Amino acid sequence: MSTDTAPAPTPVPLARPPLRLSLTPDGSRALLDGAWWPYSRDLFEQLPHLIAELDGLWGRITRAAVHDTAWTELRHSLSAGTHDVRVNWYDPGHDPHAITVSSYRIREWELLVVPPESAPWRAKQLMAAAARPGNQQTARALVADGPTRPLATAPRGHIHIRTRHTPTTGADG
Repeated sequence: MSTDTAPAPTPVPLARPPLRLSLTPDGSRALLDGAWWPYSRDLFEQLPHLIAELDGLWGRITRAAVHDTAWTELRHSLSAGTHDVRVNWYDPGHDPHAITVSSYRIREWELLVVPPESAPWRAKQLMAAAARPGNQQTARALVADGPTRPLATAPRGHIHIRTRHTPTTGADG
C-alpha cells in the first residue's frame, strides 16, 4: 500500500512594508539630507532596506554610523544584498537621532532617524522639517523641539468672536 503525500506548501515571503524616507532636493543647502522613519529599533533588520534604496540614489553605500543607545543590537557589518556595509557606533559625539551614510564616492549624507515609536502625525512633521531645503537644524534639535499637535486635534481654547453691533431702531431700541 502506498500513500501519496501532497508537497508542502511553499512559504510566501511577507511583503516588505514601504520604506519611509524623505530626502532634500538635489543641490539643496541644508544641514540634513532628509529623514528616515524605521519600523523598529532593530538596526540590522531595518538598515538593509534603507541601504538598498540609497545604493540606487547615491551609489554603493559602504559605511553607516549611528549612536549606540538608539538601537537594540549592534554589529560591525551587515549584508545589504550584494555587498557588506561597515557599521560604526563608537563615536559618543554622534547625534542619537541621526544616521550618517557614506558611499564609495567618498561623500557622506546625514539623515534624521525619526523614533520608530513616533505617532504618524509627528513623524510626518519631523520628516518634512528634515527634508526642507535650507533647514539648518540638527536631528537632535528637530526632535527636541517637542511635539506639536496636528491642527485637527489641537485643544481648543475659548474662542471669542467679536462682531460689530448694529443699533436697531424701534421700541426695542
